[in-house]
Amino acid sequence: MRLEEITPAHVRRAVAIYLEIAWPGVEFPRPRVTVRDLEDAGTLEELFTRFERVQMQEGPLSPRYTLRLGNKRYPFMKFVVQEYLVDREYFFSVDTHDDLDVRADNPDFVAWQALRVHNRELKHQIEDAWAAAGLPTNRDLRRIAEHLAQFEREGKKRHRLLLVDDETDVCRGLGALLEARGYDVELAYDGKAVLERLEQNPLPDLILLDYSMPELDGEEVLARIRGNPRTATLPVLLATASSIDLAHMPRATGFLRKPYPREALFPIISKMLENRTPSAESN
Repeated sequence: MRLEEITPAHVRRAVAIYLEIAWPGVEFPRPRVTVRDLEDAGTLEELFTRFERVQMQEGPLSPRYTLRLGNKRYPFMKFVVQEYLVDREYFFSVDTHDDLDVRADNPDFVAWQALRVHNRELKHQIEDAWAAAGLPTNRDLRRIAEHLAQFEREGKKRHRLLLVDDETDVCRGLGALLEARGYDVELAYDGKAVLERLEQNPLPDLILLDYSMPELDGEEVLARIRGNPRTATLPVLLATASSIDLAHMPRATGFLRKPYPREALFPIISKMLENRTPSAESN
């Protein structure tokens, strides 16, 4: 949905649906923000003063507004309004914001994994309810991207990409845009599927890897890719909306902050593949 088409009523409706699902009942604890807190905003600009706008000093970044609404079990989950891939088109999504580095040897690891599963279930319920209410979600992003792909076609390229993102609609929409540019594109929605795919030939020529995924996150997947002689030199472009210490990510070939415009992604991929012999020709 175009930003000029989004009204405070749309945002308040999205918040109301979020709270109904994430904070059922009225007993303690309570959400830190309620719909009533947003009622005085007469314009979208006034309403966005309650949100945090992500500011980055370097690199391309599309506008992203977040409002921490949490849920009954976890206070840090966020409502997100962001422009992504398509200029001036905005979409609502839920950021579970549960990327803490809790390792398997931590005594809270099992409980933490269960909480992450709970958060993702809430995320899907909320986004499904938004879509049913006619609010802009990543389903719309996929639809718009697939439509644009019909008009952005380029000549066939020899390289194969593996696109990894647990946001299935984003993954499919972006996959359509990359296929339109002539790449052979494969999709994966979790780290386990990535590692299974990399046991097969031909290997992809580049992996576009999302950092935030359930079970095996991007950091763990990247470590296993680099630890396997078969895949140790594969180019990996790591994409994330999370705040991570890049010093801990020296094994990524490139890094891209989400949400990004598609015009920023394509030159990066082209540059990373510029002097690479297609894997299908070397197997």
